[in-house]
Amino acid sequence: MINWTYLAQRIPIAIVLYTAGLIVLRLCLSPFLEIDEAQFVGAVNFSWIYGNSHPPLYNWLVRLALELTHWNWVLAVALVRLTLLGLYHWLSFDTARRLGGDRAGVLALAASALLPQIVWMSIQTTAHTILVIVACIGMVHALTLIRSGRGYSAYVWFGFWAAIGGLAKYNFFMFLISFLIACALNLNIRRQVFRKPALISLVIFLAAMTPVIIASLNAPLAATAGRMAKLAKPIAFLAPIDLPWFGIDGVLSLIISAALWSGPALLVFLIGRRTDNPRPSPDGDEDVRKVLLRTVVIGLTAFALIVFFADYHSVAERYMAPILAPAAILLALCLPQIKGARNLLLISGAFYILAPLAFALVTLFGTERSVSPFDALAETIRTQNPAPARIVANRQDDAANVAVFLHWPPANGNADDIVLIWWGDKAPKPDTLDRLPADAVAIGPVTRVTGRVKNFSGRTRTFSFQRYSSHLPIPDQNGDG
Repeated sequence: MINWTYLAQRIPIAIVLYTAGLIVLRLCLSPFLEIDEAQFVGAVNFSWIYGNSHPPLYNWLVRLALELTHWNWVLAVALVRLTLLGLYHWLSFDTARRLGGDRAGVLALAASALLPQIVWMSIQTTAHTILVIVACIGMVHALTLIRSGRGYSAYVWFGFWAAIGGLAKYNFFMFLISFLIACALNLNIRRQVFRKPALISLVIFLAAMTPVIIASLNAPLAATAGRMAKLAKPIAFLAPIDLPWFGIDGVLSLIISAALWSGPALLVFLIGRRTDNPRPSPDGDEDVRKVLLRTVVIGLTAFALIVFFADYHSVAERYMAPILAPAAILLALCLPQIKGARNLLLISGAFYILAPLAFALVTLFGTERSVSPFDALAETIRTQNPAPARIVANRQDDAANVAVFLHWPPANGNADDIVLIWWGDKAPKPDTLDRLPADAVAIGPVTRVTGRVKNFSGRTRTFSFQRYSSHLPIPDQNGDG
């Protein structure tokens, strides 16, 4: 028999060691920023609103990490993302343990290893998505504190996590509304959550969100439209079922994304119970289980209706993050394991090891952008003309890496000139030139730089650049971020 208490007692230190190991791995694999990390270069000035169509909290966290690390960009962004990932694991474990005991806590951690967006994507990329997942799990954790009678402190945490979610990513409100509706539909939960002390939660939430709302009175619609444009992009293999005026293909895309998000974990948990006869009953607090299930159902249904009637076509997996955030906790509570538990733990443990290993192999032997020869490119730019210039590229992460290496704008300082960077040895494409201000005039030659990729692939990559003179602001560079 598995000693669940023994495992549960050692999980917190295991989470700390795992998180520290991921940070060390990230720092060893690449000295440059990947695409999601690069979006923060030039956007860490403690503003209430940024040009990346997200609330400001993640930018603030990156700025704080930069101050702590003496502006070591790679270390700062790795610390923020991977510390949040570790916090997700601890909150999932502790929430499930409080609701269903040690076995539920351990199984929630095991289930997380089977969620691709957690065990794979979050160790190599993503930013705001992992923060919003943490906020959603934090709210569930706060609900467990309310259920356990922790008093006013539980409502403080409830408001705190609601504020974190609101400041993390706008799609958090899909979870928040679904979660509050699910709480209201359960009599026992409703009596505990919707009480006078809940005003504490409301005040904390409004205090956090009001400055952002005031600062972005005209921005949210434009920002949301930018994100919604991605939903409107057709998917080729679903095009045959695309109907005018209704997003049938979008709803199918949503179902596929939801299945990819949590389907592997659900399948493994169902297989693990086949040998249990009789199968164990669900663990823990039945009312909370119902609330979480209803949250998922309400959220997915509402999202599907929006996609259907707005005639959207493409729903990426990360869009499912807030709604499906409690998936690991739900699996641990609803599908407890007895005979299949040992195999489940072995499979999950293997994924926790294999995912970082696969990430390392891809980075070390693939052609990842984060190992491009940005140092050679930056030194050539500096040698040709050492006067600081604003860095612009056809990919935002290219510009950010060169700017950070040179300590030029947007990473640091101001300048009038612009250095435009693009891939390859041909002339820049029109969409690349569109990144320049209207008054930009070429004042330097086109220069090509070919350097070896910073890994063991043996490949090379060619960049071209040209210096321009301009006195106008650079157009928004966040279109591909």
